[in-house]
Amino acid sequence: MTDTPHAPATGDRPIDRPDVAYVMTHHPRVAMTFIAGELAEIQRLGGRITPIAMNSPAAEDVATPEGAAARAETLYLKEQGIARLAITWAAVTARHPVAMARLVRTAVASARLDPKLIIRRLVHLVYAATAVRRCRARGVRHLHAHFGQSPSTIAWFTAEIGNMGRGPRWTWSFTIHGFQDFVDETIARLDLKAASATFVVCISDFTRSQLCRITDPRLWDRFHVVRCGIDLEAFAPRAPRPMREVPRVLVVARLSAEKGHPVLLEAARILRERGTRIEVEIVGSGPYEPEIREQAVRSGIADDVHFLGELQPAEVAVRLADADVFCLPSFNEGLPVSIMEAMAVGVPVVSTCISGIPELAVHHETALTVPAANATALADALALLVRDPSGSAPMRDDLVRAARSAVERDHDVHTNVARLAALFAAARRADGTGEH
Repeated sequence: MTDTPHAPATGDRPIDRPDVAYVMTHHPRVAMTFIAGELAEIQRLGGRITPIAMNSPAAEDVATPEGAAARAETLYLKEQGIARLAITWAAVTARHPVAMARLVRTAVASARLDPKLIIRRLVHLVYAATAVRRCRARGVRHLHAHFGQSPSTIAWFTAEIGNMGRGPRWTWSFTIHGFQDFVDETIARLDLKAASATFVVCISDFTRSQLCRITDPRLWDRFHVVRCGIDLEAFAPRAPRPMREVPRVLVVARLSAEKGHPVLLEAARILRERGTRIEVEIVGSGPYEPEIREQAVRSGIADDVHFLGELQPAEVAVRLADADVFCLPSFNEGLPVSIMEAMAVGVPVVSTCISGIPELAVHHETALTVPAANATALADALALLVRDPSGSAPMRDDLVRAARSAVERDHDVHTNVARLAALFAAARRADGTGEH
């Protein structure tokens, strides 16, 4: 397991049961299986989760019994209504007028005089007052947010409001992932959040390095690498299988600019010009879909490009087990869970040598990696795996075996969430009580 030397080691000691409020953009969310798996594992360890989400779930997110149950137990901030939010805010302000005035000043200052951002910060303060109420009702004094933007802002303000009252100290933490957390760091203000949080979870060494880049070195010892984990039983290795005559290349990713889908389509066009045809299956949805569809038509390969939309995790596992190659041509990442899942199942992986990806996808060891945005290099790498099914089989087999071992070593959800639970336990001890 690779992580920073600062993360508490659990060893053989029993893990304190976490009692944490999780602040998220959405919950449940089909596209965020890494959060669902984390919460499920914390609960398996005997912990208690108080889920708080900004947005209501979509229909597909609650289509399963598990999704419906998650919806029933989650506080949705945008569903509270203006009147209820205003009453809760007024009650908190009346109880702590001076402290609230200071917090408002902090919120406004964090917006760097941007009028729109000031309004957003004040809305987050109002949401935080409602989150405090839910936490107090559940007896929770530690909050954890996923992503460094709005959820962590709300968790930050919630802890600040909680600490206005008497009693043990409220603490908070957050997980940062990759591109989205750093795309506009002047808005996210990760520097202020890192200074306030008890600890910060980084999903890769690369992600931690980016946080170190924008923060005071005196804060770095609170940044811990805890890698995302998957349920290895849910992604068991498939039986060996021959390559299709027209190989099926699967990509599972949000359809957004940083994922690089157009590079894969251009690589497919190049391969077709060279006399090698591949079929591309795209799982996911997002704002970039019209552009990707248009490119498939423009490139003359639309008959070999299939858009499957967002799928439930079990359906993704089926698609992975049926794929010949998994490809993720991203421009920027933390460390994608989809690569872990593909490697666990036994699908050879082709990706880009950027950000946190090489921490798992090691070129010619566990995967093939190429420079980002280089369609010719991507076509060459795909050709190594698909052009000569018999000749390339030993290389594919070696990659698959090494990749499964790497995922088992570094990305087992049970091991990694135990490390996260140890961090929660340390935060609990920091409030001066040891127990809630």
